[in-house]
Amino acid sequence: MRTSRLTGLLFLAAATLAQQQQSVEITSEPSHHLVFQNEYVRVFDVTVAPRATTLVHKHNYDYLFVTLGDSDVVSARPGEKPVALQLKDGEVRFTPGNFAHAAINKSDRPFHNITIELLKPSTNVKTCTENCGSGGCAVSILITPGNDSPTLGCASTIRRISADQWTTSMAGLPPNSTLDRPPTGPTLLIAVTKLELARQSGDEVGPFKRVSGGFDWIPGGRQETMRNGTSQTAQFVTLEFKPEKQNQ
Repeated sequence: MRTSRLTGLLFLAAATLAQQQQSVEITSEPSHHLVFQNEYVRVFDVTVAPRATTLVHKHNYDYLFVTLGDSDVVSARPGEKPVALQLKDGEVRFTPGNFAHAAINKSDRPFHNITIELLKPSTNVKTCTENCGSGGCAVSILITPGNDSPTLGCASTIRRISADQWTTSMAGLPPNSTLDRPPTGPTLLIAVTKLELARQSGDEVGPFKRVSGGFDWIPGGRQETMRNGTSQTAQFVTLEFKPEKQNQ
């Protein structure tokens, strides 16, 4: 069974790559949509249609990607064996750059991810596999009308991948929970679930709404408080850059 699956992947990848004579820049690949860039990152909203494939495209920088929805894809690099990827909703992965590939969606659902190119070099990249908790637990209590029992929510952050220059984490806010983030370095926030939060960001107070895959850039040194007053758990990924002086 495993041999036949590998043979199928090899045939699929070979057929895909044979149709293309050369790779294109990522900005010219139709499934990749550049939605944000600054001195730290270029952010692409990527959607590959069901049973479709991208053009062979270049990744000139190291990058992270956040998967939105369970996915079944194949990464096919010219001259190499294809790699099957079974990805889970909210999964974050790091990939070193300087290669070209095509992404083949084997699922009947769109393959949706947010690809984050890291425009500055990364060193000592490590994926967290255990003892990854950070940030503690912030508890908010809400008394609902006609109910004397408080509803408790525990907000948390779990570190996923870290480097000397940055850390990426998953934040979870159950209903009625509050997450307080102390002033940190510049941070990219990517919504995994739909977000409908009450937010105080520095001196700015108001609602914070994003669809899955929506994002926000938070300047360094800003205090953040986010409260989830909905009935659904809110999840988002943060990519926090460390102050430059720590990297010297």
